[in-house]
Amino acid sequence: MDELAFEGTPFIAEPPPVAPEPPLAAPEPAPVASGPAAGRVAPAAAGAPALRLAAQVQRAHAAVLTAHQAIEDWQLARVVRPGRTPASVPAAESADGTGGLPAAVARAVRDAGVAPGPGRLAVTFHEVAPEGAVALRAVRQDDGWQIRDGVRPAATVVPHAAEWPRRPVPRFPADPRPLARTSVDRLTEADLAALAAGDIAAVLGPDYDQSHLPPDARPAKESFRLLKGVTGIDPRGGAYGQGSLRAVLRLPDDDPGHLWGHLVAAALEVLRAYALYLGLHLCLPGARAVPVSAVPLLVEVGEGVVPGGELCVDAEITATGMVDRPFLVADCSFRARGRTVARVRDSGMALRESRDTDLSARPDVPSCRRAPGGAPVFLHELHAAHTAEGRPGLFPELGTARVRPRLPRGDMRMVDRGRYGGDARQEYRPGSVGVFEYDVPPDPWYLRESGEVLPPFALMEIALQPAGAFSVLLGGAGEYAGQDLYCRNLDGRLRLLRETALPATTVEQRVTLRSRTRLPGGALHRCGLDLRSGGTSFCAGEAVHGVFTAEMMERQRGLDGGRSVPPWLEAHGPAAGSVRRIDLRGDARLGRGRLALLEEVVLVPGGGEHGAGYVLCDKPVRPDDWFFDHHFFQDPVMPGSAGVQMLFQAVHAFALHTGLTDHLARPRCALSVGEELSWSYRGQILREHERVRGEVHLRRVHRHATGVRLHADGSVWRDDLRIYRVRNMAVDITGREPGDHEAQEVPG
Repeated sequence: MDELAFEGTPFIAEPPPVAPEPPLAAPEPAPVASGPAAGRVAPAAAGAPALRLAAQVQRAHAAVLTAHQAIEDWQLARVVRPGRTPASVPAAESADGTGGLPAAVARAVRDAGVAPGPGRLAVTFHEVAPEGAVALRAVRQDDGWQIRDGVRPAATVVPHAAEWPRRPVPRFPADPRPLARTSVDRLTEADLAALAAGDIAAVLGPDYDQSHLPPDARPAKESFRLLKGVTGIDPRGGAYGQGSLRAVLRLPDDDPGHLWGHLVAAALEVLRAYALYLGLHLCLPGARAVPVSAVPLLVEVGEGVVPGGELCVDAEITATGMVDRPFLVADCSFRARGRTVARVRDSGMALRESRDTDLSARPDVPSCRRAPGGAPVFLHELHAAHTAEGRPGLFPELGTARVRPRLPRGDMRMVDRGRYGGDARQEYRPGSVGVFEYDVPPDPWYLRESGEVLPPFALMEIALQPAGAFSVLLGGAGEYAGQDLYCRNLDGRLRLLRETALPATTVEQRVTLRSRTRLPGGALHRCGLDLRSGGTSFCAGEAVHGVFTAEMMERQRGLDGGRSVPPWLEAHGPAAGSVRRIDLRGDARLGRGRLALLEEVVLVPGGGEHGAGYVLCDKPVRPDDWFFDHHFFQDPVMPGSAGVQMLFQAVHAFALHTGLTDHLARPRCALSVGEELSWSYRGQILREHERVRGEVHLRRVHRHATGVRLHADGSVWRDDLRIYRVRNMAVDITGREPGDHEAQEVPG
C-alpha cells in the first residue's frame, strides 16, 4: 500500500471494499530502453525470466499510459465545440457556495503553518459562510483545525489515516428522478459559461426554461472556475445507478499547499453542473449551491497534482435526494496522464432557496416550478418528497401527530406535481377536479422487474396515489388535529382503455371528487380516476378512500365480519393426485426483485369454484420486506396493489405450469385492454403479521394459436382473516410465433 505523508503523519491508502481502486500516482517509471540497446541483458542476468518479464510489464505499462494520454487529449479537445467560443464569466470572489469556500479553507489551513504535500484529510463544512469577502482563520483543535469566520465555525479539517468506508450499494438502487429531461450528454466550456450566466434552457432545452420568473428567483450566477468541460453524462451510470460524469478541469497556478482545496471545489463544481442537468433548481426560487454541511468528506492527494495542471475527473454519484433540500453526493477520481493522482470521497452539494422564501404548498398560489408543458403548479417534487418523508414543514395543516396521510416513499412514489388551483381547502364540492403529474423514468424499475410489461401494481399506484393526495389537499389532512390519522384505499375499479408506452413520458393524473361521506372518526371520499398520456386517456376508473383515526382502524374485521373463512383448497380438499405443489422463487418470468411475490404455490387444474382451475399461494411476512419502508413513513403497511399483483402472478403461473402456453415462444403476460378490474380491501398487512396467502379461481380460459386470455377472481388472507377481494383479473398471454388462428375454448 502507498504511504502518503502529510505534516509528518503517514496516511495509508485503504483497500476499497467494492472494487480495487488504483493507487495514487507514484513518480514516473524509468523509461524502457529502445533502439539497438533494447533487449540487451548483462551477462550475469542473461536468460533471467524475471528481468524479461519486468521489461515486458514496463513496456505494457508505458503503452497503457500512452493510450490514456491519447484518450484524455481527445476528451480535452471535445470540450469546445466547433464554431463556439467560450464565454467569459468573471470568477466568483465570494467564499460562499461551491466556488471559493473550499479554497479559502485550504488557504486558512496553510496559513496556520501546515506543511504542504501529499496526504489525506477529512473535511467537514459547517454553516455556509455569509456572502461577500470573508477572512477565515484556522484554530488548532484536537488533531486538526477548526476554520472560523469570526467566531462562527465554517469548517473542520482533520488528518485522516483510518479506513474510509465506501458507501454501501442498496439492494434495490433507486431510479433517478430528474425534474427535467434533456438529450444533452456533454457540456462544453461555452455551455458551462452559459449555465453560470443563467442561460440554462439554451443549453439543456425548453424543460429548463424559467423566463417567467423575475431575475432574483432564477438560479444564482456562479462561474465554473475550474471545470472546463463535461465529456460524458450517464444518468444511470455508476455502481449505485444514480449517475456518472466525466469531466476535465484546470487547476489554478496556486501554492501547492492550497491545491487540495481546489480539488474539493472541483468536485463540488461537477456536482453543481449535474444538479442543473437534473433540473433540481427548478423547484427552488433563487437556487444556490452550497457544500453539504455536518457530513465529512475525504480528500486524498498524490504526487501528480501540480499547480496549473490539467486533470480528468471521473465522478460517480453515490446518493441523491430532495429532503431537506435537493442534494447530491459523489466519489471523484482525478487522473493525469492516465494515472489516478487524487480522490475526493463523499463530496456533497445541496441547493438552497433565496432567503426569506416561503416554500409552502398553497393551491391558490403557483410556485416557481412549471410543468413540462409550461403549466404552473403549486405542488412540486420538493413538496411530494417532504410529505413522503414525514416532513410537515411545507404542509402545516398536517399537524403534529405521528401518523398523517402521506405519499409513499422512494420508488413507490408516483406523484410528482399538482396543478390543482381551483376550489379552496375544506370545501368538498362534488365535481372538484385535481390534476397531478407523474414523470415516468425512461427505464422504470417496475417494468424491468416484470418482463418489460406494465404490471397491475404500477397501474394501480399511478391511479390511486393522486386520489389520496387530493383527499388530503381538500382538507382531509387537517381534520382530527393532534390525532393519528390514516389514509387507506377501500374499493376501486380500473379499466385499461388502450395500450400505451409510458417510459420517458409524463402521465397526467386527473381526480374528480364525486362524493364525501362523514363518519364518526373518519370520512369516505369517492373519486373518479382518469390517466392520460399525450393528452389521450389510457386508463379510467373510480376509487373510494377513507381517512380514519386509529380507533376506526382498529375496528377492521376483514371481508367476512371477523369470521375465519378458509381458502377453497382447505375447505374442499380435492384428491391428492389433482394437486401440484411448486416452488416458484426462482421463476423470473413471473417477476423478479421487488416484484418476485410468489413462493410456495399449489395448482389444481380443473379445481376452484368454476372448475376451470385454482391456485393457492403462501408466503411469510418478513419485517424487512421492501414495501414496509416505502409505504408509508411511520405507517408501514403492505400496499394492497402488491397483493393484487401477487394474484395476477398466480394466474400467470397457472398458465405457464399447466401447459396453456406451451405453443407460445417466450410468453408475455399483460393486462387485457377493455376489461374492468375491481377490488375491495377490508384490512391491512403489517410487519407483525406472520403469513400472506392468496387464492385464484379461474373463471374462463380462452386459448388460441397466438395466445391465451384468462379471467379469474381472487382473495388475499392475512394470517387467518380474508381481507382483499379482487374480481375480473383478465390477462392476455401472447408469444412471438404465429400459428393456427382458430380460437377454441379450453375446458377446465
